Amino acid sequence: MSDLRQKIIASLGSNEDGSLNSIASLAKKEGEQVYNTLLSVLTQLEFSPEDAKKNWTRIVEHKEELETKLGHAISLMTAVCYYFSDVEKNINTPAIIELKMLEETKKQSYSDGLTGLFNRRYFDDALQGEMNRVQRYDGSFSVFFIDLDNFKKLNDTYGHQAGDLTLKVVSDILQTMKRTEDTACRYGGEELVLILPETEKMNALVIAERIRKKVEETGLEFEGKRFNVTLSGGIASYPADGKEAHELVHAADVALYQAKESGRNRIFIHDLEKRHYLRIGISEEVQVQSVTESLNPKELNAQGKNVSSSGILFESPVAIKIGSQVQIALSIKGQADPLTVTKQVARVESFDSYFDIGVAFLDMNDAGESEFSKTLLQHLGIS
Repeated sequence: MSDLRQKIIASLGSNEDGSLNSIASLAKKEGEQVYNTLLSVLTQLEFSPEDAKKNWTRIVEHKEELETKLGHAISLMTAVCYYFSDVEKNINTPAIIELKMLEETKKQSYSDGLTGLFNRRYFDDALQGEMNRVQRYDGSFSVFFIDLDNFKKLNDTYGHQAGDLTLKVVSDILQTMKRTEDTACRYGGEELVLILPETEKMNALVIAERIRKKVEETGLEFEGKRFNVTLSGGIASYPADGKEAHELVHAADVALYQAKESGRNRIFIHDLEKRHYLRIGISEEVQVQSVTESLNPKELNAQGKNVSSSGILFESPVAIKIGSQVQIALSIKGQADPLTVTKQVARVESFDSYFDIGVAFLDMNDAGESEFSKTLLQHLGIS
C-alpha cells in the first residue's frame, strides 16, 4: 500500500468534519493527486487528478445541500453514493467500498503485524492528537517508553523466533494491564510505548511499575528452553517535561536511557532523575508513618542516605509501595522539632537486607522547589 493511500485511509475517520478538514490539509501538503487516490479508495474508479478534484468538490457541495434539505447530517459515504447515482449519472455502477472494509484497511495501516499493537505511524498521530487536546483544555498526560533488556543477547542465545515470541508476550501484558483509555504502540524494534491520558507522573509510575513487575514475573518457553525477560522504562509528562511532542519523546527517552544505565529492570521518571539537584549525604534518622496504606509496622524508623530539593532517599527494613503517601519526619541537629512533610513514594529498590525508598518533595508537574525542601536545605546550611 502506498504511503499516500495510507494517509488518506487514516484521514477517513468517524468524525465527518475532521475527515473533510484532514483531506483538505493533506491536499495542501501532497498536491492534487490526493483527490484521484481518494476517489480510488472510496469508489475503486480511476479519475485524472483534474476530474477527481472537480468531483470531490461537487461531492462535498452535494453533501451540504442534502443535509440542508433533510435537516440532519449524512455520512460521507452516503454523500458519495448519492452523488454518483443522482448527479454524475454518466458513471455506471461505481463500486463504493464498504465501511467495514475501509475500517479494516485503516486498522491494518495502523497496526504492527507482529505484536498487534498500534504502530509508529499511529503513535505519532495519537501523541500529537493528545498534545492538541491537553493544550486546548489545559490538561496533562504522560508517556511511558519501554525497552526490553538485553534483547539482542536473547535473540543471539535463543534465536529470533524466541525474540518474536517475547515481544508478543510483553505486548499482550501491555494490552491486558493498560486502561481502556491508554494507547499501546510498538515504537520500533524492541521498544514499546504507552500514552496515558489525564495521568500525572506519579500515577504513571504506579501503572508502569505494575507492568514492569508482571513482565519480570512472567516465564517464557521456546522449543523446550525456559527464560525470562525484563524491561526498563522512562516516563515523561506534559507540560513539565515538554510542551511539544518531540520534546516529550526526548524526555522519556532520556529517562529510559538512565534506567538502563542504572542497572536495567527499573523505571525512571524524567522529572526526578534528569534534573541536576545538589544532593547532600545525611545520616540522620528518618521517622516514617503510612498515610494511604498500612505498613508492617505502621510506623518505622529508617536511616537517611541523602537529600536534595527534589526528595529524600532512606534505607527501610520493609518495602513501601510506589505512589503511597507517607509522612516523613526528619530530625535536624540543632533543631528541637523534626521537619515533617507528607509526600509520595517515587522509588523502591530492593537489596539483600533492606530497601532504598525515595520520596519526592516536588509536585510532579512543578519544576520549582517545595517550601519543605527550601526549609530543609536552609537548616542544612544550603540556601
